[in-house]
Amino acid sequence: MQPQSTDTQIYVGDLHPEVTESELYTLASLSGKVVYIRVLRNLQTKAALGFAFIQFADIASTIRAQEEMNGTSVRGKHIRVMKYSRERDPEANIFVKNFNEDVTTKTLEHHFRKFGPILSSKICYDDSGKSKRFGFVQFEKKEAAQAAIQAANGSDWNGATVQVEKYVPIGKRTYLSSQNLYVRGFGAEMTNEKLKEKFSQYGEVTSSAVIKSPDANGSEKYYGFVCFNNAENAKKAEALHGVQDEGFAWYVVPHMKRGARLAWLRSEYLKKQEDWKRRNIIIRNLPLSIDEEKLRKLCQDFGTIESIKIPKVKNIKYQNEAPIEETTNKGIGLVCFKTPAESAKAIQVLRTKTVEEKKLLVFPWKPREEIAKIVNMNRMKKIYSQMWEFGMMNPMMMGRGGHMKPMDRGQMHPAGRGRGQRPVVQGIPQPNLIPPVMVASQRPMPMALPITFNYQAYEAAQPDIKKRMLGEALYPQVLTNSNQKVAGKITGMLLEMDNVELLGLLSNPLGLKGKVVEAIEVLKKAWENDAESLKLIEGIA
Repeated sequence: MQPQSTDTQIYVGDLHPEVTESELYTLASLSGKVVYIRVLRNLQTKAALGFAFIQFADIASTIRAQEEMNGTSVRGKHIRVMKYSRERDPEANIFVKNFNEDVTTKTLEHHFRKFGPILSSKICYDDSGKSKRFGFVQFEKKEAAQAAIQAANGSDWNGATVQVEKYVPIGKRTYLSSQNLYVRGFGAEMTNEKLKEKFSQYGEVTSSAVIKSPDANGSEKYYGFVCFNNAENAKKAEALHGVQDEGFAWYVVPHMKRGARLAWLRSEYLKKQEDWKRRNIIIRNLPLSIDEEKLRKLCQDFGTIESIKIPKVKNIKYQNEAPIEETTNKGIGLVCFKTPAESAKAIQVLRTKTVEEKKLLVFPWKPREEIAKIVNMNRMKKIYSQMWEFGMMNPMMMGRGGHMKPMDRGQMHPAGRGRGQRPVVQGIPQPNLIPPVMVASQRPMPMALPITFNYQAYEAAQPDIKKRMLGEALYPQVLTNSNQKVAGKITGMLLEMDNVELLGLLSNPLGLKGKVVEAIEVLKKAWENDAESLKLIEGIA
């Protein structure tokens, strides 16, 4: 049966990709009567997504399952079980670390339950199943999380000093280490003893290391790490950054892990990119005689120019049958101004200028990936325009504002598969693609119901969103050829087809009607021993 109440549902996460519904059913049945179970899978590849939903017959069994199943090892992975909740307060999530290795998910949850109701708890393990000695607790209310941080942070738990703090999402974390420094600039003469002695003037050094490794060119590079007993002394030592010492300059910064540093560098680059988009302009259709000096004179009246560049290309020409390499500009100029206001002024004025009888084309600079996206969008607009012109699309699809009832995603497959999961339909042949050119008599008939289908939004959407858009567009037509009881189910069956073929069905009502008839025959065969289900398709012509 389908789940009716969220009070008796649980979410099961961190699943091994090969875990099946039957395995989870066997485990969950120990806590009570299971009435519904579903492992979520990718619509296209059918690969498991690593989480599932289970519904019990009563609330008591649901609570018992959450307590007994959470942290259980299934196929070598510790699963995470929590009460189903559409909304969770991010302020009610805490991070706990430095507890003993023998602490389990159950003991972690029991230890913090005194502060308030808990939605979920989790301990992280390595690939060998060994505890990493940190985990997370999600409370229902942020007041409980604040009380836990205040009372438990720095407390003793079975001989371990536990640290409890508010959970911070990865995108908002500070990647800098407060006590550990990364240093470089020196050469082969530096030893661990010299490094420790140099930094000890700023405070107690608990550890230090000098490391030698080859760089990208195969040469040796030297760097090191210095860890102080507290953050204050480490901060003092940063004063050494940039100081000249025996022929080299010290480079001293807070230490970052490699992954964190890459994430930080990426975020910094994106910030710079947004700044470049406001201050850089690109000038096209420049005469080939324009060099960087002439371009600077052309733009200097608009403000301070920080950089200027004209890309060059090498050409080969032949003179007296001998090849000669010639470098010419590509008719494009890049100019970076100091402020966005100067850039905007330059764009406004230069668009009105003509240089050597050539009209300048001036635009704000955009990164390559954004330009590629715009080019692709324009290409798809042209394709859709051609498809419409040759009758491959029905004009009634475009520009209508009628209300459209969304497809019913709650129907179950006749074979008993879960809610919202679209099954592979056996017995329905794949439709032929609509020919690229159709005579007037072959063009699609007007659709029975006016619908809205935004092809531009469809092309820009993610694959799963595209399927949803197609389903919502197909549903009204399927409904006119079936009934409200099975229209959602048949729509889900049709969505197993290729997206291109579905687009063809949208403008081919007769073809779509044929697919609906075939789907009904499949349902009749699947339900031949189920009188109740057969009633759902009674009276459909």
